[in-house]
Order: sequence, then C-alpha cells, then structure tokens
Amino acid sequence: MKLNMKKSFNVYNKIAVGIVTLLLFGACNKDFPNLLQNFNEAKDSPETRDKVLLVIVDGLSGSAVQDLEPVNLTGFTRNGLVTYGSLADPTTDFEVTNTSVAAALLTGVNSVKNKVNADDLSVLNTAEYPTIFSQLKSIGTGRKSTLFTSSDNYANYLGKDAVVAKGADDKAVIASAVKNLSTDSADFNVVHLAQVEQVGREYGFGKTVPQYVDAVTQMDKQVKELVESLKARQSYTHENWLVVVTSGKGATSTDPVTDFTAFGDAKRQTYTLMYSPKFSRKILPRPSAKDIPFAGNATRFNYAANNQATSKLGDVTKFNMGTGSDWTITLFLKFNNANATYYYPSFLSKRAAGFSGAGWNMFLEAGYWGINSSIAGQAFGPNINDGEWHALTTVIKRSGSQDSVYVFTDGTKASVTNSQVSANSNNLDNNAPFTIGYLAGDSGNPDISICNLQIYNRAFTFDEIKQYGGVTHIDEKSPFWNNLQGYWPGYDDVNTTLLTEKTGKGAGNFVLKGSTSWVSFNELVPFFQPPISDSFFRQVPNAVDVPFMIYQWLGVTVQSSWKLDGKSWSPNYTQIRN
Repeated sequence: MKLNMKKSFNVYNKIAVGIVTLLLFGACNKDFPNLLQNFNEAKDSPETRDKVLLVIVDGLSGSAVQDLEPVNLTGFTRNGLVTYGSLADPTTDFEVTNTSVAAALLTGVNSVKNKVNADDLSVLNTAEYPTIFSQLKSIGTGRKSTLFTSSDNYANYLGKDAVVAKGADDKAVIASAVKNLSTDSADFNVVHLAQVEQVGREYGFGKTVPQYVDAVTQMDKQVKELVESLKARQSYTHENWLVVVTSGKGATSTDPVTDFTAFGDAKRQTYTLMYSPKFSRKILPRPSAKDIPFAGNATRFNYAANNQATSKLGDVTKFNMGTGSDWTITLFLKFNNANATYYYPSFLSKRAAGFSGAGWNMFLEAGYWGINSSIAGQAFGPNINDGEWHALTTVIKRSGSQDSVYVFTDGTKASVTNSQVSANSNNLDNNAPFTIGYLAGDSGNPDISICNLQIYNRAFTFDEIKQYGGVTHIDEKSPFWNNLQGYWPGYDDVNTTLLTEKTGKGAGNFVLKGSTSWVSFNELVPFFQPPISDSFFRQVPNAVDVPFMIYQWLGVTVQSSWKLDGKSWSPNYTQIRN
C-alpha cells in the first residue's frame, strides 16, 4: 500500500513539537494545568481570548511582602514580573491615599491630571481621563468589565461602565469574585481588597506586627482562590490570562526617614506582580537615591598670608538681622585636607571682626565648627575635618519666648556640648559687609571649599532641617522659596570672580578676591539630595503603568490622545504568545 509520506511527516512533526512544548511548558508552569490536550492533527479551535484580573490590595507594603514571603505570591513569582519597591506616585507633592492610588491604577494618569489627591473620588476627572472600564466601552471593543469591592466610593465613582458586585467585606468580595470568575465572560476584572489596610491602621504595619502578618497571609490565600477560579473555567484552555496584584498605597511607617525622595515614603512604596504562566521570573529592584553623586563646582578658600581669600557683598545693610526676627543659614563646606586642624578662622560672617562687636561669625576650631555672636554664647557643631562634604545649618530664633541659636550638621543636632544656646535681646545690626571667607583678625590658614549658601527669613524646625538641609539645588518649587532671601550655589560660576545670587530678590553677588580658586567634584554624599531626573523613578513600575500593561495585554492600542502617564514593561517569556 502506498503511503502518503508528506502527510505522515507532518503528523510526526506535530507530535514532536507538541511533546517538546509540553515538556517545556510543564517544567516552567507546574501551578497551571497543561494547555495541550492531545497531539492529534490540528483541528479548528476557538480563538484565544485575552483576559486580565487586577487585584488591588490597600495598605500592602512591598517591603513586608519581601520580608514575609507569602507562600502563594512567592510561588507566582516563578512566572511573574515582580517588584517589592514599585511606586504609588513618583512625587512627594501630597500624601497618597488608597483612593488616590486606585484612581491612578484605573485611569493611567497621576493626580495632577485625574485630580484625586485625597479620599474624595467625586473630583475624578473622567471627562478627560476615563477609567479602563469606560475606555474599553467607548472604543467599542466588545470587552466587558467587572469590579468587586466593599467600597461605595469605588463602586459609585470608579465602577461606572463596569458590572459592580459589592460585598460587605473582603470575605464577601472574594466569594463573589470567585463565583463570577469561574463562569463569567468579562475580559477585565478588578478585585479590591481593604482588610490589610484596616488591620494596619489599627495595629500597625510590617513584619513585626502579628495582626498585619495574619492579614497579609489571609490576602495571599485569597489571591490563590482567585487564580484557582480562573483555572476552573471551562473556557480556560482558550484564554490568555494576565494576573496583576498590586497595592493601593503602601504602609504607614514610624521609622526614621533617611531618603526624602518618593522612594523614602513608606506610603508610596508598593508591591506589584504581573503574572502569567507564559512568563519566567523577572525581579525589578528599587534604585537607591544614595547612589546619585553630588557633582558640580565650588569655591576654594585659602588664607595665605597677605592674600587671604575673601568674598563680600557690596551693600553693607544686607542681612542685618536686628532683634526679634528669625533666620536660617545653610551652606556646604569641605576640608580639602582630611584631618587638618585650624584654629579660629571665620568662614562666614556679618561682623567687622571675629569674636567681638555686634553681629556674628561662623568659624573653625580644630576639626569642629561653631558660631560666635553678640546675642549668645558659642554654639558648636561636631568634627567635620574628614575631607568629606557637610551641610552646616545655623538657626537664629528670636521671635518666641525661648530665643536661641542652634546648629545642625548634616541634618542632625550635634551631640557635642552647646549645640544650642540661649539668645539675649541685643541688636545684631552693624555696618560690616556679609562675608564668605577671611575676616579681619582671623588666625589660622584653612584650605576649605564652600558652595550652596542659602539664607532664609524663617527659623527651620528640626524636621525641616533634616528633610531640606541636604538639598543641593533650590528653585521656585522649594516649599520655602518665598522665605529664601539670598541663594549663591556657585556651581555655574566656575572660573569667574563672582558668586551669583539666584533668587533675584536684590541680595547682590559676592565678589571673589585673594587666593580663591575653583574645584570640581563628583562624590557620593549620604545626606545630600542632588537633582533626580524623572527617569530615576521609572526604573520600577508606577501605579500609572498598570493600565498601560492591561491595554496592551487586551490588544488595545494606547492612543497618544489619551495622554497617559504610564509606560509598558517587558516580562521575560517562556512561551511566545499566540
């Protein structure tokens, strides 16, 4: 009998390819069922349908998930793109809430556009930036959406154009979602869980709080239930599911803050998992603001005999501080020679001569720094002669009942004696020019670099000094710009004889004289906060990226006219999509 060799060859190839695919798929995706039912010759089959399940968990801390390693979420990461340091919002302009983050997660734009920066969803700007539910409906894709939530707020404002199933609590929400997901035809499904946040508010957040740990563990089991309900669908073998688990806001933390960027705000630190059996593991680590160098130029001051480096303002009335007013002065200073010791040279002053007469002068003593004034005893900061940059801040507070002068170094009140001293009622005014560098009568021959001098007509609080004392570049966006009376960064004045004032408020420029020169630097300084580009915060998923990923998964082309703030993320695939 004559065989049809071509047909036999084709059948053989299909069987071989099927077996290889089965082995690969089964090895990488043990938690999902085998999608290959048999190895017969190809038959017509239903078109694969793309579908999404988005689980929003209020109060879910990314760091807590990383610490606790919930068994099911951890298992899903074998087939997921995951980050434990995603961002609810890349700015620090407002305090994020679960509601504001949910608005970003479902519109794809940040609060500036969607208008939600608190708990009020009635202000949601859906006219310009519709939710995913509304967008899918308006573009006529035929795709249906569902929202499962216990929140009236979410149901009434976010749930427009979705079928809304409302439950009394997370348990009821999960029961409803599991039942519907097992059979329902919706293509985009959102499950909103609130219990983790509620427990965190009552007992606290984090791995050391048993109640919070229990809540995260329960949520982890609920996510597994949801995924199991997808697997139970009769149509599952012809569906292509993406499961996204992410936070509303993160946790509320009482830990001391050392990173004042969005990454340092515990409420903005979230968890995001994008999961599909077709993905392999991909972990996106959170970048560190501490790895951004302080780079620029500074003036180098040397007090060589008969050619002392000095810089003065021309108007001697500038920065007379009188009586009863508050001031904050901050600058960056570096000993150019580590471990050098200098005795009593001034480096910043408004006084005719150091240590006498009306006014004040900041000076060096051995490796320390301090301020001497006619209104108080001497206040001292710690040793700073390590050859590194330091932020030196002096506050003169005379508008209250407890007038005082106090100093901070790198945002910290010194542990040395007399870091804060009481002030009297003397007048600080004098006819001496405001001066950087050498002051008449100084001793010692320091070699120091100075930049980023700022003067404010308000007394910064301790917390404000810690948060803003290390900011390297000031502009109109600064919360204290209106109080800033003089600002001389010096970064752009390199190789000139001026230090240019940047506020334009009439303080004037410093004229450099004597043995001044310029130095350039590019150094990591733990306390300093150099400018950070927007791209820095986009190294991990932001809340606004989730809609972008969902649209792409559903085969919807994102139009530029939608003006979304998000971007796409590329997971690692173990299997090419159909």
